[in-house]
Amino acid sequence: MKATLRDYVLSGITISIVMLVTLGIVWLLRPWTLALLGDYHVLIDVLLALGFYGVISAIVVRVLLRLKPIPPGTYDAGSWVFSYWMLLTVVYRMGEGALRPVIPFFLQPAVEALFGASVGRNVALGGTIDDPYRVSLGDEVILGNASLISGNYISAGKLTCGAVTIGAGATIGANCVVFPNTEIGAGAVVAGGSFVMPGTRIPAGESWRGNPARKWVGPQ
Repeated sequence: MKATLRDYVLSGITISIVMLVTLGIVWLLRPWTLALLGDYHVLIDVLLALGFYGVISAIVVRVLLRLKPIPPGTYDAGSWVFSYWMLLTVVYRMGEGALRPVIPFFLQPAVEALFGASVGRNVALGGTIDDPYRVSLGDEVILGNASLISGNYISAGKLTCGAVTIGAGATIGANCVVFPNTEIGAGAVVAGGSFVMPGTRIPAGESWRGNPARKWVGPQ
């Protein structure tokens, strides 16, 4: 995937705006942090900057998607859609990165929801969500350590985008990869290390494993 000058310009302008707004807010709050902590106000200023940067990045992503959503489909690497997707990706990844030092691990589902994911109650998130605004997780879903739930993949120079829906109570094992345009039913189990390929539909309550993942019947 090769970035073009257009990609650098769009990302640079957007990130600069987010940074300027963040610094402006922190500067406005500086008299209060100075009064509260004296010479140590820099510590709280840094934490505030990280937090505000992440929140403002999330607002930018949500506003851009409201104004111009990316429909599911396949797009050429040189298209404006591809550049737009790269812009969104840069903004939300930098925003999530800024929030990591200030948000406890167990609140990571809330961070994904902030960037557009639909997240139910009591979700255990040990993995990574790519394109969170395309991902829907039901109540009590478990995403194992180092798993990847991705709303995109790139092949032969083309970007494919699509939704990922994981039903309530489903378990995605450690080191699994779930590609876009997939549905995993309520209570289903995907064994560790499995790859759920694009277009897969896993019915509720079934166990799947392998690469590519297939229904697992088990010993007879």
